[in-house]
Amino acid sequence: MSRFPQFLTAFSHSKLAVLVDDLSASRAALIAPAEQISAEHVNRILTISGGLTLVAISPERAAAFMLSSMARPSTCDRPSLQTYPTLQYVSVEAREDITTGISAADRAKTLQILGAPIAQPRALVKPGHIFPVETRSGGVLVKTAIPEGALDIVKMIGATDAALFVDLLDERGDLMSEQQAETLAIKENLPLITLSELIRHRLQQEPLVQRVAEAMLPTTLAGEVTAIVYRSHISDIEHVALVKGVVRGEDPVLVRVQAEHTVPDVFGGSSPATRSHLQNALKEVGERGRGVLLYLRRPFMDPKGSSIQQLQDPSPSHSATIMREYGVGAQILRDLGVTHVELLTSSKHLLEGLPSFGITVIAQHPIPHHLPSGHTV
Repeated sequence: MSRFPQFLTAFSHSKLAVLVDDLSASRAALIAPAEQISAEHVNRILTISGGLTLVAISPERAAAFMLSSMARPSTCDRPSLQTYPTLQYVSVEAREDITTGISAADRAKTLQILGAPIAQPRALVKPGHIFPVETRSGGVLVKTAIPEGALDIVKMIGATDAALFVDLLDERGDLMSEQQAETLAIKENLPLITLSELIRHRLQQEPLVQRVAEAMLPTTLAGEVTAIVYRSHISDIEHVALVKGVVRGEDPVLVRVQAEHTVPDVFGGSSPATRSHLQNALKEVGERGRGVLLYLRRPFMDPKGSSIQQLQDPSPSHSATIMREYGVGAQILRDLGVTHVELLTSSKHLLEGLPSFGITVIAQHPIPHHLPSGHTV
């Protein structure tokens, strides 16, 4: 059972939590809604960790405050303390009612202005002691990072789109590991959540796709199938479901979920063998007379979405991307009325997260080798 609802309840009361990046980096941060921050909160945060005071803000809020980006990213000779690979804005300070800008009260004042329901750009001066950081629209469903996660979470408790986050550092000044962060959260009685849990919660709770088109499609491998197009609400791209026969109901349905790899899918090749996987899966669906092939497009901002990058690195996506793809795939399958699946996959391991999206995996089969990669669909 997900612990995310309990986490949100605790965070809405404490206004302070620990967020762990368990997917793409070994780092953890204290997070808080900038709008509701107090001097006491800031003092406690700085006491727990001496990390840099950063604020994740939406692109819309950055524009409303007329923030200007730094000429270049800040650098550090210690890799573990390098800044997030994202845009940092010029640091800011409250214009009035502060002294040096360094005290907990002064920082809280600046944070409250950054998180105010109505942006007042004249209430800030530059530079200062608070560092706003850009986030991507769509949050962790687009980019797996602490800033996006922090902003997603504070908005879930009704706060504005500005989230304080401060890296947790150990006694040597290095980034804390996940285990160290968990120990700290227990000691400080703070709620803790991971980015993977946040992503899974959003995939389960938010409608991410919409059916936009449907047509009959003749194929040489599976005969006539129904092609259904779904548009993503997050990245404005389109996914395709090729449906053979009647798939709605409790009976298990043969399903292949495949993410786009443009170059090998179009031109073929043995590494990765995605073109032959598509063809052989479609052939198997045709022979069964009932099944679904989901072809999931990848946005160009995805590390595997660019054709050039796919040529240079055709390896499988990291776990966060796989989670997103199977979450989107599960929503499409639910829209089609599929609840129980026989999964066609080249992986030797069952994808553990699929049942949590409302899909029951009855069986798992390797992709058969019906055809050479040069055959056409």
